[in-house]
Amino acid sequence: MSFASGWTQIFPPRNSAPLTQENLPSQVGKVFVETGGSSGLGYHLSRVLYGAGAKVYMLTRTRQHAEDAIARIKAQYQGNKGTSGAQRGSLEFIYMDLLDFTTVQSAAQQVLQSEGPNGRLDVLFNNAGTGAVSNVPKSKQGCEYHFCVNSIGAHLLTRLLMPMLSRTAVKSPKDGVRVVWPASIVTNQNELYSSSKTANWFLASEFSRRQTAGQGAETTSPDNQAPCVVHIAGNPGNYITNIWRSVPAWTYYLTRPILRDPIHGVETYLWMAFSDAVTFDRVMAGGYAICDGRWHPGQRKDLLLALKGVEEGGSGRASEYFD
Repeated sequence: MSFASGWTQIFPPRNSAPLTQENLPSQVGKVFVETGGSSGLGYHLSRVLYGAGAKVYMLTRTRQHAEDAIARIKAQYQGNKGTSGAQRGSLEFIYMDLLDFTTVQSAAQQVLQSEGPNGRLDVLFNNAGTGAVSNVPKSKQGCEYHFCVNSIGAHLLTRLLMPMLSRTAVKSPKDGVRVVWPASIVTNQNELYSSSKTANWFLASEFSRRQTAGQGAETTSPDNQAPCVVHIAGNPGNYITNIWRSVPAWTYYLTRPILRDPIHGVETYLWMAFSDAVTFDRVMAGGYAICDGRWHPGQRKDLLLALKGVEEGGSGRASEYFD
């Protein structure tokens, strides 16, 4: 990672986000699924989407935290209309623990049942994640902790919801249906946390590639003419959230001066989910988002090669990970 690339992600241009809670268009009639929606970036994203009139499914593991978050959000809009004068949306808690894949399956099933056979899903935010943690147990199914929480659980959830996303894409504007995969500024480091975040970029790339190749349930149509779901990965930025509770205190206090308010991370998510600059072709070409709604100026060459198959001159690492 170059100095300039790191600097612009740690110190992004002030007030440069193209999409904010103030100018987000009405989301009335649209449906969103968000993991980890009761705290941190997820909480503020739930609040902004609700204020814009959206229907939001909050998939998280603690009912009390989710219900408290929902109550706080609704209290903010009590007696007032939401963002841009839109009517208020709805918030629904669904239990899911990423350390147990059976709950991921049941959560996806609840979303599908709630929406029904003609239901829609406009954007899936795979927001939930963990920071770097030492001496942690494996998941219930035996997977490494960081990869399970940050990546593998999201992969399973996305696979289960892809049919609904694909059906929604057919009846939506081109490139309008998306899956947001949060990665990190440290995709360049060789460590479990950063590797699991890099893995999300690999998954976003492979979900896109396999749609056009017509492989498996991810394809939208046999002739590949129906609109595809856009899978976009990127670094939301560095913020004051609960993710820091799992790291040594000295790390947090050393980093604290460069941490920002979580609402700016939401602005990154909004750009990834709604910006016209985000297209299927752009992400297929290796596009990777960075904080406040921008494209990364240039990732490491080996990471870009990982997105390509061996037959294309790449290393095929993304495809290997997806499999």
